[in-house]
Amino acid sequence: MSVFRRSGGARKGGRLGDVGQDYEGGHLGYVRQLDSAGRAWLKTKPYGAPPNPELMRCLRTFSHVVQLLQLGLRAEVLDVGCGPGWLSELLARCGYSVTGIDISPDMVEIARERVDALGEIGEGIEAQAEFHAMPVRELPWSSRFDAAILYDTMHHFDNEVETLEAIRRALVPGGQLFIHEGVLPPKGSEGEQILIEEMKRYGTLESPFDPEYLSEVVEQAGFVQVRRFAEVDELVDLSATGGRFRGLRRGRLQPEYNVVHARNPSPEGVGAPYAARLEARGSWRSEGDDLVIEVEVTNAGSAHWEPAQWYPFPAGSVTVGPYLPGPAGERERELDRVALPRALAPGESATVGLRIPREAAGSHDAIALDLVREGMFWFADTGSTPLVVPVGS
Repeated sequence: MSVFRRSGGARKGGRLGDVGQDYEGGHLGYVRQLDSAGRAWLKTKPYGAPPNPELMRCLRTFSHVVQLLQLGLRAEVLDVGCGPGWLSELLARCGYSVTGIDISPDMVEIARERVDALGEIGEGIEAQAEFHAMPVRELPWSSRFDAAILYDTMHHFDNEVETLEAIRRALVPGGQLFIHEGVLPPKGSEGEQILIEEMKRYGTLESPFDPEYLSEVVEQAGFVQVRRFAEVDELVDLSATGGRFRGLRRGRLQPEYNVVHARNPSPEGVGAPYAARLEARGSWRSEGDDLVIEVEVTNAGSAHWEPAQWYPFPAGSVTVGPYLPGPAGERERELDRVALPRALAPGESATVGLRIPREAAGSHDAIALDLVREGMFWFADTGSTPLVVPVGS
């Protein structure tokens, strides 16, 4: 990771420059520079004794995340620059599969402890999260995540376009980006001086964005449908004639934060989030008392498939579901489901071997195959086409 060398207060495009520090070292050593109260705050953020404006701000933004992204159970969510994991904790409580990354091993350890302490978040549903200490530009995943969230963290990254490009590669086609980020303070203002002093004190990079510039770099990184939002969800006294909302009707609202939503482009031909293409290698054939077949399973949708790694199959994982079809093609009788051999990103394929006791087929002359998102739906219920394979002699 490169290091800026600029004098304090210099501007880089639509950002505040740094003060010549080794900011990577600053971020790595940040937790160790804090006193006991500061470290305790990391473990409890955003909760604390009132008055606590941080709690109100965090919970408001979290409600925006849930409302705007509209993610389902076990959606794969990347928490970029997760810090002490307060956002990862709330996301895990919603039943998402969370992956948090941060360059600081100290932050990652705090985040891991927070989510590990959650346990069961619903009947039979465990909080699911993993954490990794790594620079964001070294993300190893491709087409895995349904959404990536950057909450008050993008100002720590030196190369904003390369950072966003790495995040986009990790998203599935159509995957969503949500950014909540500070606005660049006016040059020479008290807000700018506070940021410069913080950089000098901790050695971290504190470089927020001009709103138009942030939207531009999101587009430069290849995202589409880029939208900016203003946060206005607070109680407003309708009898008051002044205040900062007086220009709302005249379109002159000046937001305090950047809120940006965008999508990873979807290639032509990519359909619904959960769609499959199943191709049998021959018919069901007899091996002793069993019927066996190999089937090539292709992820023809836009969502990443997590395999079931244990039984009972976790909610949200994807399995192969054989069943006996009825006269109208309905699922007359479900048979034992089979786990995928590995995770499948959109467009990827894997060969799955199935073995079913012949007696389970009864007098049926065919066995059908579909994919199942455990605890949620069969793919056929969302428009995917099952595969019906004749039973050989």
